[in-house]
Amino acid sequence: MKKLFVAALMLWMVLSTLGVQAQTKSKLEQDLEDFRNWMNKRVSQGDSITRAEWPAVKQEFRTRTQRIDRNSSQLNEASRQEYGQLKSQYQEWEAEKEERYGQPLSRETATTWERRLTGTNKIGQLKASQMRGTFVRFMENVRAQRTDWSLRDWDYAEHVYLQLNDRKQQVLSQMNNSDKMKVAALQVEFNTLRKSRDAKDRYNQMREQR
Repeated sequence: MKKLFVAALMLWMVLSTLGVQAQTKSKLEQDLEDFRNWMNKRVSQGDSITRAEWPAVKQEFRTRTQRIDRNSSQLNEASRQEYGQLKSQYQEWEAEKEERYGQPLSRETATTWERRLTGTNKIGQLKASQMRGTFVRFMENVRAQRTDWSLRDWDYAEHVYLQLNDRKQQVLSQMNNSDKMKVAALQVEFNTLRKSRDAKDRYNQMREQR
């Protein structure tokens, strides 16, 4: 009876271990699939990721690859090769982004752009009642000037936009619904214009490389 108990216990332990390994492998394969889908999504975005979004993208990459890195030995050969290729693709992409976003904005130039696009260097002191008018003025200037902007110019315009957005969040509870809706529509327009410019530059770059 004792031998049967010991044998049954050992069998249970083996089966439990195999079950845990199977669950780990299944989760690992799901993580790899999720990472693959995430990479495909990012690649399809081209250069539309903005300076403000970039730190979050890098953090998401680290989060998504952490578990896979720890358990990569459990992947089959094909999956390990695919994972290596995906990481290499990301690293090349990150190097391109860092070349651009790694260059800090000039505080003096940023101040000039704040006044150029909004008429003030005191965005952080705007009242709730002033947010709509300031956003309207900002977008009027963006529409009028954007044709001649370089990508670096767009970085400064985005800086001003983010300053406005931060102030809007601080006074949001004091804004009326009409102003909230108008500002939200202008924010959508700015982000659409910003990303369409990036996509256009990416397309032109690809044509020049042919």
